[in-house]
Amino acid sequence: MGVLAAQMRLVYLVSTKNDLEFKMMGITEKMSTLSAQIADSEEYYATLDPEDKNAKALEAKKARLNQYEKQLQRQQMTLQTRLQQVMQEIQACQQMLGANIQSGLFSYGMGMGR
Repeated sequence: MGVLAAQMRLVYLVSTKNDLEFKMMGITEKMSTLSAQIADSEEYYATLDPEDKNAKALEAKKARLNQYEKQLQRQQMTLQTRLQQVMQEIQACQQMLGANIQSGLFSYGMGMGR
């Protein structure tokens, strides 16, 4: 891969990394808000009679919130795995770029001596 192609690939990978990190931040924010909602509902649920109609509705809501939290955790794990892959690709691309630059400088230096 030439220097230009390696540089373009590196720019793309860094952009992808930034996008994944941004998505992970959004999920982390959602999970934080969700955890607070679950805690609030548990606190309120403790004050209700378990046979109360509102308690049953709140229990169902809490179950939905817990399910959503699990879904967010799965998304976060998927993004984390993808981020690790992209980071490895970035590292490989940087090494390739460095080797191409070094090779180009060496070749250029060899040509100058003739």
